[in-house]
Amino acid sequence: MPLTFGREIINREVHDSADDRLGIVTDFTIDIESGHITNILVMIELDINPQLLPWPTVNGLLSVPVEEIDSVGKVIKLSE
Repeated sequence: MPLTFGREIINREVHDSADDRLGIVTDFTIDIESGHITNILVMIELDINPQLLPWPTVNGLLSVPVEEIDSVGKVIKLSE
């Protein structure tokens, strides 16, 4: 995902494949060499246990690889 797209996804809702809201994008990580976004960092909903999710947390934020993104529209929909 190109870095220029990054600012557009901040504060966007993230939904899982069942269309349940996981949280909102608060940040992202980039590959310095390519300039592409590698992960979105999601502040998850308070009632969600991050230990039950397949992705790691980084400083309290869920780190979701961009390969897990199914679509980007008004919300970011994950493939899982």
